[in-house]
Amino acid sequence: MLQIELKYGARISVLPGILVKIEQRKELSAGRGAKRLNGEDPGVEDDSRNIMPVKTEVKPHVFNQVSLFAVYRTAVIRNDEVVRGILLPGLGPEHTAVRQALDEWDGRWFVQESVHGTELTLVRAIARPGRERWWLHILLAALTLLTTTISGAYFAGFVPLQMAILPIGPLGFPFPTRIFIGDLIAGLGFALPLLGILLAHELGHYLAARRHGMDVSPPYFVPAPHWLNLIGTFGAFIRLRSVMINRAVLMDVGAAGPVVSFLVSIPAVVLGLAWSTAAPIPMEFAQAPFVVVFDTQPVWLGGSLIFQLLAHWFGSDGSVLLLHPLAFAGWLGLFVTALNLFPLAQLDGGHILFALGQRVQRYASIAFLILLLVLGYFWWGWWLWAALILVLGRGSIRHPAVFDPDFRVEGTRRWVGWACILIFVLSFIPIPIRL
Repeated sequence: MLQIELKYGARISVLPGILVKIEQRKELSAGRGAKRLNGEDPGVEDDSRNIMPVKTEVKPHVFNQVSLFAVYRTAVIRNDEVVRGILLPGLGPEHTAVRQALDEWDGRWFVQESVHGTELTLVRAIARPGRERWWLHILLAALTLLTTTISGAYFAGFVPLQMAILPIGPLGFPFPTRIFIGDLIAGLGFALPLLGILLAHELGHYLAARRHGMDVSPPYFVPAPHWLNLIGTFGAFIRLRSVMINRAVLMDVGAAGPVVSFLVSIPAVVLGLAWSTAAPIPMEFAQAPFVVVFDTQPVWLGGSLIFQLLAHWFGSDGSVLLLHPLAFAGWLGLFVTALNLFPLAQLDGGHILFALGQRVQRYASIAFLILLLVLGYFWWGWWLWAALILVLGRGSIRHPAVFDPDFRVEGTRRWVGWACILIFVLSFIPIPIRL
């Protein structure tokens, strides 16, 4: 980290790897000015190997904003232009000149007080977002509705498809030869609430990102045949195409999805439990407190703290509860929420813990990865999840840096972060499935 002395006696910390150039404005009309600092200042260590190859020129149309800074830097990251600096002494966010400049800025801005003065960050898109391929989003959603409806019909006790095996060398590829529409429709009681929960989760992220003016894609649903994945889908995701500017924005976007999916899952669980029945299975043969049946095959389900509490209040009396498809959709909603709250890499939980504290996420990710490896002895799926996260994180479980990691996360945002940790504790299932 470099320390640079400013004209006004302040010091600014510069993080290698994101520093582009530090400039002080030349003579201002008000008579307050400073000399320009450049990368060849003999008092500054050469860090050129870590400098990002981004643009640094100040465009005429941002002069009204940068003229307020004592020191600033500019960068172009992806499709966003970022101006970050320290306001001149005596200027604050409520100053008339600052308010006028912010009103003219056609983008986002963030301000906070620091030991160096009032720090202001300006962000805006410099390129129009590309056209969305709505046909692809609609097609994936329709296919996922079909595959989850097929799975739901099996969970409801129906057989919607007549299957055959297509031999391909030593392997066999299942394919349907006939569809029974009447039996297929019965699966909507599972498919619609499940897709509704997944959609609510992704819309939480989407709307939070749009609120911050970010370029973000609509949800992509991922269909799966029932013989590959019993529930008929691998979930959904969105793509963020804007720079993640600071930890406050990271908290808002990362926490919105889990909070919404948790809240939407609860009514599905409550209503589904009321429609569930006691399973006619002797206790000595039960492998878990909850069960669903997929095409005559029992699938034993563990219960999270919140699910077991709701089952005690709203479920039928009995040692083993045969879940209604709606209750199972709610169970999956809570399970998916917990999976997303893992404190690893770029999962929602990784975003939230990194926003609360960078070191917190670093140590929590190591501890949780060890926990997953231990729990894998009881359910092999955790080993698969650990491997998948490592692949997606390119071998790392640490969260990548944001542009301004020093921007503080305070007030309500911290409470939301702790609420997400509580949601994870309530929703996590150490041994979720037994076949």
